[in-house]
Amino acid sequence: MQLRLVGAALLALVLSGCAGNWGFNSNVSPEGIKDYYKGDNITFYNKDQLSNLNYVTLGSVEGEACQIKTTDATPKEADARASIRRRAADMGANGLLLDRCIHFADMPGCLEQVLCSGQALKVAK
Repeated sequence: MQLRLVGAALLALVLSGCAGNWGFNSNVSPEGIKDYYKGDNITFYNKDQLSNLNYVTLGSVEGEACQIKTTDATPKEADARASIRRRAADMGANGLLLDRCIHFADMPGCLEQVLCSGQALKVAK
């Protein structure tokens, strides 16, 4: 009986700790979320896929990932590809013909850099 009473008292104590006014702070704003996911509607195409599609080239576009300090993460091609997708979306594109991604070392402003270039496309659906 006493064990049950002690268990109930402990449960009440634990649950009362969850009743506080807890908050959550984030560095992601609603605008930041929209920008982060902006390139999700961009489809990568190769030249063979485009041969059977109607499309308009909107212009050249570049995306980059940069390591500014030695304590920063090494730049990844995936981040540069995400950057180029967001920039293509800013141009009103829904497709992207990726030309290449190049890795550089000791660039002005970057210890290491990945730079991707391509063509922003508006593909008829």
